[in-house]
Amino acid sequence: MKYIILTAGFPASGKSTIVDYCISQGYESLSRDVEGGSLHGLSMKLEKKLEAGVDKIVLDNTYMTLESRAEVLEICKKYNARVVCYYLTTSIEDCMVNAVSRMIQRHGKLFDKAEDYKLSNDANMFPIAALYRAKKIFVKPTLAEGFNEIKIIPFVRKPTGNTAKAILLDYDGTLRHTKSGNIYPTDPSDIEILPNRIEKLKELQSQGYILLGVSNQSGIAKGLLSREMAVKCFEKTNELLGLDIDYRFCGHSVPPITCYCRKPGVGFGVEFIEKYKLDPAQCIMVGDMGSDNTFAKRCGFKFVEAEQFFKK
Repeated sequence: MKYIILTAGFPASGKSTIVDYCISQGYESLSRDVEGGSLHGLSMKLEKKLEAGVDKIVLDNTYMTLESRAEVLEICKKYNARVVCYYLTTSIEDCMVNAVSRMIQRHGKLFDKAEDYKLSNDANMFPIAALYRAKKIFVKPTLAEGFNEIKIIPFVRKPTGNTAKAILLDYDGTLRHTKSGNIYPTDPSDIEILPNRIEKLKELQSQGYILLGVSNQSGIAKGLLSREMAVKCFEKTNELLGLDIDYRFCGHSVPPITCYCRKPGVGFGVEFIEKYKLDPAQCIMVGDMGSDNTFAKRCGFKFVEAEQFFKK
């Protein structure tokens, strides 16, 4: 009997873990990342291997559509092979975290431009648009397609082993507001620190919390301020607080969503987890927007509204 394992799920859903296990059990891996070409071309290579007598093969790809799976199933039927589908049910949000973690671990940075993906020469790196497309086209596998068995594989995130704790902070509306009444500052002279921020943050710092900043600054993409001026505004905010907060900010605009770094995207959260060896369960995100809350949940942080957090 010939045995074929096909993986179905979103990109960065944890497929490599499944494939590595199968290889340890004597399966030969067939991957488009290694072989190159199309899924159709890979199916032709599968047929050649079956014809040559290879009897245990794992297909190391995320087969998301009925069409992509149908050709494999037809070939397996021709060679009387038993086909098991490993259906990875990892959520898009967890896939985002996985994708960014892999990006930072392999390349030491969060990709910012389309050019970064090309220069990386890494087939396992992909922009966030690929995940949204996957969510749109994915069709849940069923036995009616011709599988002999479907194994549901839930995603369980492994503990990081990290121990550091942090307070992650939004800036506009959370730490500062403007004297002019604008939503965000475009000049350092327009910044005013909100009440009780300095005392509260210094107290938390004394308790061992790392202070970090995560901000959306779409005004940069809209031409309302330069990246350099945004940096000056953040530096002035830190100066007025009397604190050296390590911060990140996204200058992209939406729609469409084109980056991992704009909240509620997880980019900067994962970057900070990697850099400071943070234990997400011991981290608190403080903000004033729904995007701050969603960002926290995706990263595994607790969320507290700024008004409540800084209340005396």
